[in-house]
Parts: sequence; structure tokens; C-alpha cells
Amino acid sequence: MATRLETIELRTPDDLPLRLDLRVDPERPPRAIVIVAHGFKGFKRWGFFPDLGERLAAAGFASIVLDFSMNGIGDDPEQFSRLDLFERNTLTREVADLEQVLEWARTEAPIDPGARTARAGLLGHSRGSIPVMAVASERPEEVGAVVTWSGVGRALRYTEGQLERWEEDGVMEFTNARTGQRMTMSWDYVVDAREHAGRVEPALCAERMEVPHLILHGTRDMAVPLDEARLLRAGRTPEQGCELVEVEGGTHTFGAVHPYEGSTPHLDRVFGATLDWFDRHLRGGTP
Repeated sequence: MATRLETIELRTPDDLPLRLDLRVDPERPPRAIVIVAHGFKGFKRWGFFPDLGERLAAAGFASIVLDFSMNGIGDDPEQFSRLDLFERNTLTREVADLEQVLEWARTEAPIDPGARTARAGLLGHSRGSIPVMAVASERPEEVGAVVTWSGVGRALRYTEGQLERWEEDGVMEFTNARTGQRMTMSWDYVVDAREHAGRVEPALCAERMEVPHLILHGTRDMAVPLDEARLLRAGRTPEQGCELVEVEGGTHTFGAVHPYEGSTPHLDRVFGATLDWFDRHLRGGTP
């Protein structure tokens, strides 16, 4: 059965677009909402995200995959045409975006009211795990389960030398290997992460979360080493609702690429574990 896709645009308090892809199974009301957050240089139409949204909807959830308002994506959903916004993005900005989406989903989303009032699931890939864990740790009455894919264990994953040059130059410059674009990040990103470390430092968020948390991480992740997943896991035990699954041979994207060429054995395992986790922890399994 095909799922139904609805593209929705919210407006942030400073009037930036906050774009969402909402998917549901049109043949049955969803039992809960699952919101998916991309990571650094990610976007809602990258690689596996549409497939993930489809699979969540087919499993009986209302899936919402978002573009953070300052991720650099403009009117074209697959092009970085707003690098000015990308430069000014911060972690607390992404937390605020996710909070706004969660509030909208629970009060205004065009889905069955029962799903809106149920506790939601949150999923974050890579750096997207930070706003997911921050919101879940602060809103346990609204969030019922969390899954992180290739999640980062530190907010500032840079050497002292990099940070010194960044502060001196005011921006960090780099090339997007996929698009060839020159991109910059303002020093304000570091200032924000330091000033709000108690709120956005991922290991602290993971430790204080009260909701069930599944950590999925590839053993061959070259972008975010497996040790960072173990750092997220360090503060809680399985008895406290936290599990780490090490995906043997899995990369940072579990073998997926953009443009998407379909799932992989590693990604299939991640999809399956994710759906099982949300099945178990959101409304107690399949109705």
C-alpha cells in the first residue's frame, strides 16, 4: 500500500521556512508520530531519508522528516542555495526548530488526533542526534522513544588548532565533497555550543534522558568513530532503557549514497531495528 506524502512549510519566529515531509498510510490512522532530523550537510531529501519516511509510514506511524531552517537548502529541496543561512546555523537553533516541529505535530498536524496526543518518537542521524537528544531530555512527557543513527558524542569535534584558526578568522571554510561548493560556518557556532553546553552536549543529553534510547552505529564509521556511540551509551544501562547496536562493517550512512541507489544489507538491519524499537516503545506495539 502506497503512503501519502504531504509537503508542509512552517514559519519560524524570525520568518524563515521550516520545511517538512509528512507521510502517512491513507488506509489507517497512525498510532504515533516519528520525527526525523538530518545531520551536518544533510537535508530531508538526502539519500535514505525518503525511504525511511516511507517505511515508518507503512509501519503505522506518521513520519515527519524536516529540513532545519538554517541547513542551507533553499526552494529547491536538494540544493544548497542558502549558504548564508548555513553559515549562521547553531545547535540551539536546531533545538528550537525541532521543538517547533514537535509542538506543531502534536497540536496542528493534519493527522488522526490520537496520534497527535500520543508520545512521539524522535530519530536523529549524525549531528542531528544532538537536537533530538536535547529535546527528548527536556520533554519526556511528549517524547516516548529515541533512535540515533551514527550519533555524535561531542558537540565540538575539532582540534585545538582548528578552533584557534576558526576564532581568528571568524569562520571555518571547507569544501562540500559531494557538491564542490565552498561552505563556511561562523565562529558563533562554537560560542553557542560552549555557552549552552549543559543543554546541547550530547553525552550529557544522553545521560539525563529518561526515555528509551536505541543507538545504532557502524563499526567502520570514518566520520564519527564508534567510540562516540559508546560515549553516548556510557551514562545509561539496558535496564534504564538504553541499548547500543554495533553494526559490523557499517559506515556512517550504512552504505547509502546520494542520489539514493536503494537500501543495503547494513541499512536494512538499521531500518529493521529502528522500526522494532518504535513498535515496542510507542503505544506498546502494533495494534
